[in-house]
Amino acid sequence: MRFLLVHSPVVGPATWRGVADALRAAGHAVVLPDLRDLAVTGDPEAVIHGAVDAALAAGPLDDGHLVVVGHSGAGVLLPSIASAVDVPYRSLVFVDAGIPPFEGATSAGGGFLDHLRAMAIDGVVPRWSAWWGPDVVAGLVPDDATRAAIEAELPEVPLRFFEAPIDVPAYWYEISSSYVLLGEPYRRDANTAAAWGWPVVERPGGHLDIVNEPQAFAAIIADIIR
Repeated sequence: MRFLLVHSPVVGPATWRGVADALRAAGHAVVLPDLRDLAVTGDPEAVIHGAVDAALAAGPLDDGHLVVVGHSGAGVLLPSIASAVDVPYRSLVFVDAGIPPFEGATSAGGGFLDHLRAMAIDGVVPRWSAWWGPDVVAGLVPDDATRAAIEAELPEVPLRFFEAPIDVPAYWYEISSSYVLLGEPYRRDANTAAAWGWPVVERPGGHLDIVNEPQAFAAIIADIIR
């Protein structure tokens, strides 16, 4: 299998770097694109295409199985990414992430859009750390060096990125999918996943525990696919 790890548009690839290293150490192929420059264009389609291009650039798959894994705000993009990669087998893993509807259109802002509009300054949403305040981010990532690396990557994303409609690919629900729940804010999505018959793993903790415990989450992601 090859894992494509997709970071939320409001953070950078550092959030997945530890998990990527752990998956590689376990013998898996991993693609970890940096999608920040595409997010700041304000066009979700640019981020989708960037992730697809990264998956294709990695070369042919040994067994034809691509696992697309997304965290947090990347969730609504996963079906579009997976549907655009022509491989025999595809799987999706949503990690504390939003799930798009089965059909129709959605947006990256979702139910949080009004709050983002209220925060935006001259059409740009502040960096993610400013949404919650320094104490909250410090609580999510206690290690100073690790937190500094994550905060150094935070982009300022235009509000239009969160407002733009994203067409949901037809029949994306036929792609094998799984869900990993870290905290209560994403309980509704986890319940949706369970109602749709997906495997669901609950590992109560913080939203950025993929950063704090990368080996554990690499094992969870690999196991839920098996």
